Amino acid sequence: MLLLAVMTIGVVAGAIVLFMISGDLARRIGISPGGRALLSAGLGTGVIAVCIKIFIAGTLIVAMKDHDHAPPQPVSARLQSMPDGYLDSSFTGRWHALPASAPTPDGKATSQEVIRLGRRLFNEPALSADGKVSCASCHVLAEGGDDNAPNSTGIKGLRGSRNAPTVWNAAFLSRLFWDGRVSSLEDQAMGPLVNPVEMGMPSHEAVEATLRAMPAYVEVFERAFGSPETITIENIVHAIASYERTLIAPDTAYDRFVRGDTGALNARQIRGMALFAGLGCRSCHRDPTFSAAGQIRPAGVRKPFPVFPDAAFVARYDLLADRGTARAGRAIGLWRVPSLRNVANTAPYFHNGSVDSLEEAVRVMAATQLGRLVAADRDDGAPEIAWNPKTRTVTPYYPSELTEVDVAALATFLESLSVPAVTGGPEGAEPAF
Repeated sequence: MLLLAVMTIGVVAGAIVLFMISGDLARRIGISPGGRALLSAGLGTGVIAVCIKIFIAGTLIVAMKDHDHAPPQPVSARLQSMPDGYLDSSFTGRWHALPASAPTPDGKATSQEVIRLGRRLFNEPALSADGKVSCASCHVLAEGGDDNAPNSTGIKGLRGSRNAPTVWNAAFLSRLFWDGRVSSLEDQAMGPLVNPVEMGMPSHEAVEATLRAMPAYVEVFERAFGSPETITIENIVHAIASYERTLIAPDTAYDRFVRGDTGALNARQIRGMALFAGLGCRSCHRDPTFSAAGQIRPAGVRKPFPVFPDAAFVARYDLLADRGTARAGRAIGLWRVPSLRNVANTAPYFHNGSVDSLEEAVRVMAATQLGRLVAADRDDGAPEIAWNPKTRTVTPYYPSELTEVDVAALATFLESLSVPAVTGGPEGAEPAF
Protein backbone atom coordinates (compact mmCIF):
# COMPACT_ATOMS: atom_id res chain seq x y z
CA MET A 1 0.00 0.00 0.00
CA LEU A 2 2.84 2.40 0.83
CA LEU A 3 4.45 1.76 -2.54
CA LEU A 4 1.17 2.43 -4.34
CA ALA A 5 0.76 5.72 -2.50
CA VAL A 6 4.32 6.80 -3.38
CA MET A 7 3.81 5.99 -7.03
CA THR A 8 0.46 7.84 -7.12
CA ILE A 9 1.99 10.96 -5.57
CA GLY A 10 4.87 10.79 -8.07
CA VAL A 11 2.55 10.52 -11.06
CA VAL A 12 0.36 13.44 -9.84
CA ALA A 13 3.38 15.61 -9.15
CA GLY A 14 4.83 14.78 -12.55
CA ALA A 15 1.56 15.63 -14.28
CA ILE A 16 1.42 19.03 -12.51
CA VAL A 17 4.99 19.85 -13.53
CA LEU A 18 4.33 18.84 -17.12
CA PHE A 19 1.16 20.95 -17.23
CA MET A 20 2.97 23.98 -15.87
CA ILE A 21 5.88 23.64 -18.27
CA SER A 22 3.78 23.06 -21.37
CA GLY A 23 1.35 25.88 -20.45
CA ASP A 24 1.71 29.52 -19.40
CA LEU A 25 5.16 29.09 -17.80
CA ALA A 26 6.65 27.89 -21.07
CA ARG A 27 5.08 30.75 -23.02
CA ARG A 28 6.25 33.38 -20.51
CA ILE A 29 9.86 32.34 -20.78
CA GLY A 30 9.65 32.30 -24.56
CA ILE A 31 9.95 28.60 -25.39
CA SER A 32 8.67 27.80 -28.86
CA PRO A 33 5.87 25.23 -29.38
CA GLY A 34 8.39 22.71 -30.73
CA GLY A 35 10.69 23.22 -27.74
CA ARG A 36 7.79 22.84 -25.34
CA ALA A 37 6.93 19.46 -26.93
CA LEU A 38 10.52 18.21 -26.63
CA LEU A 39 10.81 19.44 -23.05
CA SER A 40 7.51 17.79 -22.09
CA ALA A 41 8.60 14.46 -23.61
CA GLY A 42 11.95 14.50 -21.80
CA LEU A 43 10.52 15.43 -18.43
CA GLY A 44 7.68 12.88 -18.82
CA THR A 45 10.17 10.10 -19.45
CA GLY A 46 12.16 11.18 -16.41
CA VAL A 47 9.09 11.13 -14.16
CA ILE A 48 8.18 7.60 -15.32
CA ALA A 49 11.75 6.38 -14.75
CA VAL A 50 11.82 7.84 -11.23
CA CYS A 51 8.51 6.15 -10.37
CA ILE A 52 9.80 2.79 -11.64
CA LYS A 53 12.98 3.14 -9.57
CA ILE A 54 10.96 4.00 -6.46
CA PHE A 55 8.78 0.94 -7.00
CA ILE A 56 11.77 -1.44 -7.45
CA ALA A 57 13.64 -0.06 -4.45
CA GLY A 58 10.55 -0.25 -2.24
CA THR A 59 9.80 -3.81 -3.31
CA LEU A 60 13.36 -4.92 -2.45
CA ILE A 61 13.22 -3.21 0.94
CA VAL A 62 9.90 -4.84 1.86
CA ALA A 63 11.10 -8.27 0.66
CA MET A 64 14.31 -8.02 2.71
CA LYS A 65 12.36 -6.90 5.75
CA ASP A 66 9.92 -9.82 5.40
CA HIS A 67 12.80 -12.28 4.97
CA ASP A 68 14.59 -11.02 8.07
CA HIS A 69 11.52 -11.31 10.30
CA ALA A 70 9.66 -14.30 8.89
CA PRO A 71 9.99 -17.60 10.77
CA PRO A 72 12.00 -20.34 8.99
CA GLN A 73 9.83 -22.00 6.38
CA PRO A 74 9.09 -25.65 7.23
CA VAL A 75 10.92 -28.10 5.03
CA SER A 76 7.55 -29.69 4.35
CA ALA A 77 6.50 -26.49 2.57
CA ARG A 78 9.71 -26.32 0.57
CA LEU A 79 9.26 -29.92 -0.56
CA GLN A 80 6.03 -29.29 -2.43
CA SER A 81 8.02 -29.25 -5.67
CA MET A 82 9.36 -32.76 -5.06
CA PRO A 83 8.37 -35.71 -7.28
CA ASP A 84 4.78 -36.93 -6.97
CA GLY A 85 4.27 -39.28 -4.04
CA TYR A 86 7.21 -38.01 -2.04
CA LEU A 87 5.17 -36.15 0.52
CA ASP A 88 2.23 -37.21 2.62
CA SER A 89 0.49 -34.22 4.12
CA SER A 90 -0.61 -35.80 7.41
CA PHE A 91 2.77 -36.14 9.10
CA THR A 92 2.02 -33.98 12.13
CA GLY A 93 -0.30 -34.51 15.04
CA ARG A 94 -0.82 -37.44 17.37
CA TRP A 95 2.04 -39.94 17.74
CA HIS A 96 1.24 -43.64 17.95
CA ALA A 97 2.72 -46.57 19.88
CA LEU A 98 3.14 -50.02 18.37
CA PRO A 99 0.51 -52.61 19.33
CA ALA A 100 1.68 -55.66 21.25
CA SER A 101 0.37 -58.08 18.62
CA ALA A 102 0.19 -58.13 14.85
CA PRO A 103 -2.88 -58.79 12.70
CA THR A 104 -3.38 -62.19 11.04
CA PRO A 105 -4.61 -62.57 7.45
CA ASP A 106 -7.99 -63.98 8.51
CA GLY A 107 -8.30 -62.04 11.75
CA LYS A 108 -8.24 -65.24 13.81
CA ALA A 109 -5.69 -66.37 16.38
CA THR A 110 -3.05 -68.80 15.13
CA SER A 111 -2.54 -72.06 16.99
CA GLN A 112 0.60 -72.50 19.05
CA GLU A 113 1.35 -75.72 17.15
CA VAL A 114 1.57 -73.78 13.89
CA ILE A 115 3.74 -71.10 15.50
CA ARG A 116 6.11 -73.69 16.98
CA LEU A 117 6.38 -75.40 13.60
CA GLY A 118 7.10 -72.07 11.96
CA ARG A 119 9.81 -71.38 14.51
CA ARG A 120 11.47 -74.67 13.64
CA LEU A 121 11.21 -74.02 9.89
CA PHE A 122 12.60 -70.51 10.33
CA ASN A 123 15.73 -72.08 11.79
CA GLU A 124 15.89 -75.13 9.47
CA PRO A 125 19.03 -75.24 7.24
CA ALA A 126 17.70 -78.33 5.42
CA LEU A 127 15.46 -75.96 3.47
CA SER A 128 18.52 -74.77 1.52
CA ALA A 129 20.28 -76.51 -1.34
CA ASP A 130 23.53 -77.01 0.58
CA GLY A 131 21.89 -77.69 3.95
CA LYS A 132 23.67 -74.75 5.58
CA VAL A 133 21.40 -71.70 5.21
CA SER A 134 18.12 -70.98 6.99
CA CYS A 135 15.91 -67.93 7.34
CA ALA A 136 17.70 -67.28 10.62
CA SER A 137 21.08 -67.13 8.85
CA CYS A 138 20.26 -63.69 7.43
CA HIS A 139 17.67 -62.68 10.05
CA VAL A 140 19.49 -63.23 13.32
CA LEU A 141 17.01 -62.33 16.04
CA ALA A 142 19.65 -61.54 18.65
CA GLU A 143 21.46 -59.26 16.17
CA GLY A 144 18.49 -57.04 15.48
CA GLY A 145 16.67 -59.28 13.02
CA ASP A 146 19.27 -59.00 10.26
CA ASP A 147 22.87 -60.18 9.86
CA ASN A 148 24.72 -56.86 10.38
CA ALA A 149 26.42 -57.26 7.00
CA PRO A 150 26.20 -54.96 3.95
CA ASN A 151 24.97 -57.89 1.85
CA SER A 152 23.86 -61.28 3.09
CA THR A 153 25.64 -64.57 2.39
CA GLY A 154 23.61 -67.42 0.92
CA ILE A 155 24.45 -70.93 -0.27
CA LYS A 156 28.04 -71.67 -1.34
CA GLY A 157 29.18 -68.32 0.02
CA LEU A 158 27.26 -66.36 -2.62
CA ARG A 159 26.52 -62.75 -1.76
CA GLY A 160 23.27 -60.92 -2.39
CA SER A 161 23.08 -57.41 -3.80
CA ARG A 162 20.91 -55.83 -1.09
CA ASN A 163 21.05 -55.41 2.65
CA ALA A 164 18.84 -57.82 4.64
CA PRO A 165 15.92 -55.99 6.29
CA THR A 166 15.06 -56.83 9.88
CA VAL A 167 12.35 -59.41 10.50
CA TRP A 168 11.37 -57.77 13.80
CA ASN A 169 8.00 -56.01 13.50
CA ALA A 170 7.79 -56.96 9.80
CA ALA A 171 4.32 -58.34 10.53
CA PHE A 172 3.01 -54.76 10.60
CA LEU A 173 4.18 -53.96 7.08
CA SER A 174 1.91 -54.17 4.06
CA ARG A 175 4.80 -54.42 1.62
CA LEU A 176 8.01 -56.41 1.98
CA PHE A 177 11.47 -56.58 0.39
CA TRP A 178 13.33 -53.37 -0.39
CA ASP A 179 11.30 -52.89 -3.56
CA GLY A 180 7.98 -53.76 -1.90
CA ARG A 181 7.17 -56.43 -4.46
CA VAL A 182 5.10 -58.67 -2.16
CA SER A 183 2.26 -57.87 0.21
CA SER A 184 2.37 -60.63 2.84
CA LEU A 185 4.81 -62.51 5.02
CA GLU A 186 3.70 -65.71 3.29
CA ASP A 187 4.65 -64.35 -0.14
CA GLN A 188 7.91 -63.03 1.27
CA ALA A 189 8.86 -66.46 2.64
CA MET A 190 8.33 -68.03 -0.78
CA GLY A 191 11.10 -66.11 -2.49
CA PRO A 192 14.32 -66.89 -0.60
CA LEU A 193 13.66 -70.66 -0.64
CA VAL A 194 14.22 -70.83 -4.41
CA ASN A 195 16.42 -67.76 -4.91
CA PRO A 196 19.68 -69.08 -6.43
CA VAL A 197 21.81 -66.77 -4.28
CA GLU A 198 19.93 -67.24 -1.01
CA MET A 199 18.67 -70.76 -0.17
CA GLY A 200 18.91 -72.08 -3.69
CA MET A 201 16.34 -74.89 -3.73
CA PRO A 202 15.46 -75.91 -7.32
CA SER A 203 11.70 -75.59 -6.76
CA HIS A 204 9.03 -75.36 -4.10
CA GLU A 205 8.21 -78.99 -4.82
CA ALA A 206 11.78 -79.83 -3.78
CA VAL A 207 11.20 -78.00 -0.48
CA GLU A 208 8.08 -80.09 0.12
CA ALA A 209 9.92 -83.32 -0.75
CA THR A 210 12.76 -82.50 1.64
CA LEU A 211 10.41 -82.12 4.60
CA ARG A 212 8.33 -85.19 3.68
CA ALA A 213 11.54 -87.23 3.86
CA MET A 214 12.11 -86.13 7.47
CA PRO A 215 9.88 -88.23 9.82
CA ALA A 216 9.95 -85.62 12.58
CA TYR A 217 8.36 -83.05 10.29
CA VAL A 218 5.65 -85.46 9.15
CA GLU A 219 4.58 -85.80 12.78
CA VAL A 220 4.76 -82.09 13.52
CA PHE A 221 2.78 -81.10 10.41
CA GLU A 222 0.08 -83.59 11.42
CA ARG A 223 -0.17 -81.96 14.86
CA ALA A 224 -0.23 -78.48 13.40
CA PHE A 225 -2.54 -79.02 10.41
CA GLY A 226 -4.40 -82.25 11.22
CA SER A 227 -2.90 -84.52 8.58
CA PRO A 228 0.52 -85.83 7.51
CA GLU A 229 -0.46 -84.96 3.95
CA THR A 230 -0.34 -81.25 4.69
CA ILE A 231 3.36 -80.74 3.97
CA THR A 232 2.68 -78.25 1.19
CA ILE A 233 4.49 -75.08 0.28
CA GLU A 234 1.41 -73.10 1.29
CA ASN A 235 1.46 -74.57 4.80
CA ILE A 236 5.23 -74.26 5.04
CA VAL A 237 5.22 -70.52 4.37
CA HIS A 238 2.08 -70.05 6.47
CA ALA A 239 3.85 -71.58 9.45
CA ILE A 240 6.98 -69.45 8.93
CA ALA A 241 4.87 -66.30 8.58
CA SER A 242 2.83 -67.21 11.67
CA TYR A 243 6.03 -67.43 13.70
CA GLU A 244 7.28 -64.13 12.26
CA ARG A 245 4.06 -62.45 13.40
CA THR A 246 5.14 -63.14 16.98
CA LEU A 247 8.40 -61.23 16.49
CA ILE A 248 7.14 -57.93 17.90
CA ALA A 249 9.22 -55.47 19.93
CA PRO A 250 6.69 -52.88 21.18
CA ASP A 251 8.34 -51.90 24.44
CA THR A 252 10.83 -49.31 23.22
CA ALA A 253 11.55 -46.08 25.07
CA TYR A 254 9.54 -44.28 22.37
CA ASP A 255 6.50 -46.53 22.91
CA ARG A 256 6.63 -46.07 26.68
CA PHE A 257 6.92 -42.30 26.23
CA VAL A 258 3.95 -42.10 23.86
CA ARG A 259 1.87 -44.29 26.18
CA GLY A 260 2.39 -41.86 29.05
CA ASP A 261 5.81 -42.45 30.66
CA THR A 262 7.15 -38.92 30.16
CA GLY A 263 10.50 -39.89 31.67
CA ALA A 264 11.18 -42.53 29.02
CA LEU A 265 12.82 -40.01 26.66
CA ASN A 266 15.47 -37.49 27.66
CA ALA A 267 15.67 -33.88 26.47
CA ARG A 268 17.93 -34.70 23.53
CA GLN A 269 15.60 -37.45 22.33
CA ILE A 270 12.59 -35.14 22.57
CA ARG A 271 14.51 -32.56 20.53
CA GLY A 272 15.20 -35.30 17.98
CA MET A 273 11.52 -36.18 17.95
CA ALA A 274 10.63 -32.52 17.28
CA LEU A 275 13.20 -32.41 14.47
CA PHE A 276 11.84 -35.65 13.03
CA ALA A 277 8.43 -33.99 12.78
CA GLY A 278 9.58 -30.53 11.71
CA LEU A 279 12.00 -31.66 9.00
CA GLY A 280 9.36 -33.83 7.37
CA CYS A 281 10.92 -37.24 8.19
CA ARG A 282 7.59 -38.34 9.56
CA SER A 283 5.86 -37.83 6.23
CA CYS A 284 7.55 -40.97 4.91
CA HIS A 285 8.46 -42.83 8.10
CA ARG A 286 4.97 -42.94 9.59
CA ASP A 287 4.54 -44.02 13.19
CA PRO A 288 3.92 -46.46 14.73
CA THR A 289 5.81 -48.60 12.17
CA PHE A 290 8.01 -45.67 11.04
CA SER A 291 7.52 -46.81 7.47
CA ALA A 292 5.22 -45.72 4.68
CA ALA A 293 4.35 -49.40 4.21
CA GLY A 294 2.63 -49.84 7.57
CA GLN A 295 -0.69 -51.62 7.83
CA ILE A 296 -1.50 -49.04 10.50
CA ARG A 297 -1.81 -45.50 9.06
CA PRO A 298 -0.31 -46.46 5.67
CA ALA A 299 0.96 -43.87 3.22
CA GLY A 300 2.38 -44.19 -0.29
CA VAL A 301 4.44 -47.37 -0.04
CA ARG A 302 7.25 -46.43 -2.41
CA LYS A 303 9.12 -43.15 -2.34
CA PRO A 304 11.85 -41.59 -4.52
CA PHE A 305 15.41 -42.00 -3.22
CA PRO A 306 17.64 -40.10 -3.56
CA VAL A 307 15.50 -37.06 -4.34
CA PHE A 308 18.67 -35.01 -4.91
CA PRO A 309 20.80 -37.35 -7.07
CA ASP A 310 23.61 -34.82 -7.32
CA ALA A 311 24.22 -34.75 -3.56
CA ALA A 312 27.81 -35.63 -2.68
CA PHE A 313 26.72 -38.61 -0.58
CA VAL A 314 25.11 -40.29 -3.61
CA ALA A 315 28.42 -40.93 -5.33
CA ARG A 316 30.26 -41.61 -2.09
CA TYR A 317 27.93 -44.45 -1.13
CA ASP A 318 26.98 -45.55 -4.66
CA LEU A 319 23.28 -45.04 -3.96
CA LEU A 320 22.20 -45.05 -7.62
CA ALA A 321 23.83 -48.28 -8.81
CA ASP A 322 20.53 -49.95 -7.90
CA ARG A 323 17.38 -47.89 -8.50
CA GLY A 324 14.82 -50.29 -7.03
CA THR A 325 11.56 -50.23 -8.97
CA ALA A 326 12.24 -47.00 -10.87
CA ARG A 327 11.55 -47.17 -14.59
CA ALA A 328 14.49 -47.45 -16.95
CA GLY A 329 16.09 -44.12 -17.63
CA ARG A 330 14.91 -42.49 -14.40
CA ALA A 331 17.65 -40.63 -12.52
CA ILE A 332 16.02 -41.21 -9.13
CA GLY A 333 15.47 -44.60 -7.50
CA LEU A 334 12.13 -45.79 -6.16
CA TRP A 335 12.00 -47.85 -2.97
CA ARG A 336 9.66 -49.10 -0.31
CA VAL A 337 10.21 -46.89 2.73
CA PRO A 338 11.93 -49.12 5.32
CA SER A 339 10.84 -49.21 8.94
CA LEU A 340 13.09 -47.35 11.37
CA ARG A 341 12.09 -49.57 14.29
CA ASN A 342 15.06 -51.35 15.80
CA VAL A 343 17.27 -49.28 13.50
CA ALA A 344 19.98 -48.84 16.13
CA ASN A 345 20.55 -52.62 16.02
CA THR A 346 20.59 -53.07 12.24
CA ALA A 347 23.65 -51.29 10.84
CA PRO A 348 24.85 -50.99 8.12
CA TYR A 349 22.17 -48.91 6.45
CA PHE A 350 20.40 -48.35 3.12
CA HIS A 351 19.55 -50.87 0.44
CA ASN A 352 23.21 -51.55 -0.32
CA GLY A 353 24.42 -51.53 3.29
CA SER A 354 26.93 -48.81 2.49
CA VAL A 355 26.65 -46.60 5.60
CA ASP A 356 27.98 -47.87 8.91
CA SER A 357 26.74 -45.39 11.50
CA LEU A 358 23.32 -44.02 12.39
CA GLU A 359 24.64 -40.46 12.53
CA GLU A 360 26.05 -40.74 9.01
CA ALA A 361 22.75 -42.20 7.80
CA VAL A 362 21.02 -39.08 9.17
CA ARG A 363 23.47 -36.84 7.28
CA VAL A 364 22.88 -38.80 4.09
CA MET A 365 19.11 -38.50 4.42
CA ALA A 366 19.36 -34.76 5.14
CA ALA A 367 21.37 -34.21 1.96
CA THR A 368 19.69 -36.66 -0.40
CA GLN A 369 16.07 -36.22 0.68
CA LEU A 370 15.93 -32.68 2.05
CA GLY A 371 18.73 -31.00 0.13
CA ARG A 372 20.35 -29.85 3.38
CA LEU A 373 23.97 -30.14 4.37
CA VAL A 374 24.98 -30.17 8.02
CA ALA A 375 26.64 -26.99 9.27
CA ALA A 376 29.60 -26.67 11.60
CA ASP A 377 29.45 -28.36 14.99
CA ARG A 378 27.73 -25.67 17.00
CA ASP A 379 24.43 -25.18 18.76
CA ASP A 380 22.44 -21.97 18.69
CA GLY A 381 19.87 -23.56 20.97
CA ALA A 382 16.53 -25.01 20.04
CA PRO A 383 13.30 -23.15 20.70
CA GLU A 384 11.10 -24.34 23.52
CA ILE A 385 9.84 -27.82 22.65
CA ALA A 386 6.75 -29.07 24.43
CA TRP A 387 5.26 -32.55 24.62
CA ASN A 388 1.55 -32.78 25.33
CA PRO A 389 0.81 -36.23 26.82
CA LYS A 390 -2.94 -35.79 26.43
CA THR A 391 -2.88 -35.10 22.70
CA ARG A 392 0.38 -37.01 22.15
CA THR A 393 1.82 -34.14 20.15
CA VAL A 394 5.18 -32.43 20.16
CA THR A 395 6.21 -28.97 18.99
CA PRO A 396 7.72 -29.45 15.51
CA TYR A 397 11.22 -27.98 15.22
CA TYR A 398 12.54 -26.90 11.80
CA PRO A 399 15.86 -25.08 12.19
CA SER A 400 17.01 -22.75 9.45
CA GLU A 401 20.35 -24.56 9.56
CA LEU A 402 20.91 -28.20 10.48
CA THR A 403 23.88 -28.76 12.79
CA GLU A 404 25.78 -31.73 14.16
CA VAL A 405 23.91 -31.20 17.42
CA ASP A 406 20.70 -31.77 15.49
CA VAL A 407 22.17 -34.87 13.84
CA ALA A 408 23.05 -36.29 17.26
CA ALA A 409 19.55 -35.51 18.55
CA LEU A 410 17.93 -37.25 15.58
CA ALA A 411 20.17 -40.31 15.97
CA THR A 412 19.41 -40.48 19.69
CA PHE A 413 15.69 -40.31 18.98
CA LEU A 414 16.03 -43.15 16.46
CA GLU A 415 17.80 -45.17 19.13
CA SER A 416 14.65 -44.83 21.24
CA LEU A 417 12.79 -46.81 18.55
CA SER A 418 14.98 -49.82 19.31
CA VAL A 419 15.11 -52.26 22.19
CA PRO A 420 18.51 -52.84 23.83
CA ALA A 421 18.54 -56.57 23.10
CA VAL A 422 16.05 -58.68 21.20
CA THR A 423 16.44 -62.40 21.64
CA GLY A 424 12.83 -63.32 21.49
CA GLY A 425 9.99 -64.91 19.84
CA PRO A 426 8.27 -67.66 21.77
CA GLU A 427 10.55 -69.81 23.92
CA GLY A 428 13.76 -67.99 23.08
CA ALA A 429 15.90 -68.06 19.95
CA GLU A 430 16.65 -71.77 19.66
CA PRO A 431 13.97 -73.98 18.13
CA ALA A 432 12.83 -77.31 19.51
CA PHE A 433 10.18 -79.82 18.57
